[in-house]
Amino acid sequence: MPTYWLYRSIAALPLSWSYKLADILAWLTEFVFKYRVETVEKNLRNAFPEESDEWYAQTRHRFYQQFVDVTVETMYAWRMSRTELERRMTISGWDPLISSEGESLKPGIILSIHHTNWEWLTQRASLAATAPLDGVYKPLHDRGADRFALESRSKWGATLITMKTISKHVLKNRRRPRVLALLADQSPGKRESVHWTEFLHQPTAFFTGPAVLARLTRYPVYFARTQRISRGHYHVELIPICETPGSMSEAELIERYVELSEETIRNQPESYLWSNRRWKLAPPYATRDMSSSDLGDTQSKP
Repeated sequence: MPTYWLYRSIAALPLSWSYKLADILAWLTEFVFKYRVETVEKNLRNAFPEESDEWYAQTRHRFYQQFVDVTVETMYAWRMSRTELERRMTISGWDPLISSEGESLKPGIILSIHHTNWEWLTQRASLAATAPLDGVYKPLHDRGADRFALESRSKWGATLITMKTISKHVLKNRRRPRVLALLADQSPGKRESVHWTEFLHQPTAFFTGPAVLARLTRYPVYFARTQRISRGHYHVELIPICETPGSMSEAELIERYVELSEETIRNQPESYLWSNRRWKLAPPYATRDMSSSDLGDTQSKP
């Protein structure tokens, strides 16, 4: 698996050296390889229709720099010490998931998005939460890259489970307090149950899975908002979505998640994963000018 050893080699570099490499790769990715430039441009213009051409160009350029920065940071995380990770990624608001000595473990569901460094977030969350953390992930196509990612993400004790096995895993561990962490902003497939709503000025489908998990586990639900402070430094705030199980409907829970996601992106737009083909799933209705409330009530079943 040559990819695995390539990643290990880059991980061995000091982070300052990796950033020098990132400066070169970011320019090549945007201007030479032109990696999904059209997708990035289209997503930015649709999400922020009120901005100028200059803003789109500047934001796109900053996106590619931070995209590559996160890539080398992800590799570096493979060998980063606990002390350095806690220094580089500070946290606030995590008390609901931290148990004192002699206190029962506090379970919960952490939802986040592909914004800033979501790979460090998995590691940091497994250190912050007292209960065992289960990270939900999608296997990578390259075996070497997948092996490297699994080793890095589980470094501090997190258990990695796939979307296909999450129901079985939750059922098996239903009597053991756990913390489930997942990025819920990916584009669903055509055969999956989704919730349609307005997101960044566009009709957008979201998985219903997180809301179903909340109903089945009766765990409180939180949103992890990560902000980039400076290069290689982040802060993660844990924001309650639904602390009292059953107090929100599944649709209300997803709408709140969407609201927090959009706020996070608008705060640092260059840090979102704009190269992702997020809006490839067409809405099940003809017009695109429906009201937000109408969109929130529209469901598509497999």
